[in-house]
Amino acid sequence: MTSLAIKNNIYKALENIDDPKFLKAVYEIVSSKAESNDFYELTEEQKGILNERDLEYKQGKGKYYSWEEAKKVIRNKKNVA
Repeated sequence: MTSLAIKNNIYKALENIDDPKFLKAVYEIVSSKAESNDFYELTEEQKGILNERDLEYKQGKGKYYSWEEAKKVIRNKKNVA
């Protein structure tokens, strides 16, 4: 069942429920999940590091890896499957 189908089934089921305690419990669960998906904001220090790396990349400095190269490096380290 797709996420959309599950959501639609939940909407339909909730329309027929008139139990304030139950509905409040469901609301608390849904609210806590929605809050956990909040946007993460970088600190000024993190933004500075990213800006430095972006500048190095644009200037052709530094060592950068393709996704395939990165996987090879990681897999060649000890204790990595």
